[in-house]
Amino acid sequence: MQINESIELLEGMPIAYIKPLDSLIISDTHLGYEGQMSAVGTLIPSRNLQFIENIIRNAAMSTGADRVIVTGDLKNDFSDLKYYERKEIGELIEFCKSISIKLLLIKGNHDNYLDRIKNSYDVEIIKDYLLEKGFYIAHGDELPKCEADTYIIGHEHPSIIIYRFTGSGEKMKAFLYGDTNNGKKLLVLPACSIFAPGSNINEEKKEELLSPFLKEMCDVNELNAICISEGENLNFGKIKDLRDIIV
Repeated sequence: MQINESIELLEGMPIAYIKPLDSLIISDTHLGYEGQMSAVGTLIPSRNLQFIENIIRNAAMSTGADRVIVTGDLKNDFSDLKYYERKEIGELIEFCKSISIKLLLIKGNHDNYLDRIKNSYDVEIIKDYLLEKGFYIAHGDELPKCEADTYIIGHEHPSIIIYRFTGSGEKMKAFLYGDTNNGKKLLVLPACSIFAPGSNINEEKKEELLSPFLKEMCDVNELNAICISEGENLNFGKIKDLRDIIV
């Protein structure tokens, strides 16, 4: 789905292609989640890394992009760089090398001690944000440090939930796209992790939102929710029209 002349949202995947940068962008991969759960006695299949690699491979083949940018929360644990996180991060780096795509990491609030991998891998890690050709790309847990034409963030893990008359609901990960208060563009990426279903933006109050971008820089109700369905993206329209909706 082409949302403007510069940004394409790859159909059915939580990944965006920025044409002027020839770059793919994903966010909130939370590598190491399964290992962390296993460490506290909850065994779940290790599927997240393969899910992420498949998305990057398919998007790279579709677009021909030569770079993939992770906008923060590459890893899951707050307090340290666990051995199972280091292992999966290393595997992701080697995978990107194997398909000839450069990996660039922007640190998020979960990415403490991420710089330790520099001793083992030649990978670019950016502390705060990337600014290229008018695009400001950051995790989204802090307000921007400079102006840009387009802001691209993660952190919020947006999703949309639609209820049926029976009381059951269908939840879908979603991109959020629209204008900031000063007329710039904002794109919020969904989490690229099978273990991060997301926050229901059409149910959240302003004060409950995570990102200061959404709290202070825009009217969330005016943003468009572009939901990820089976093999396609669906524009559900503005958040304000999705509150309390029942089908």
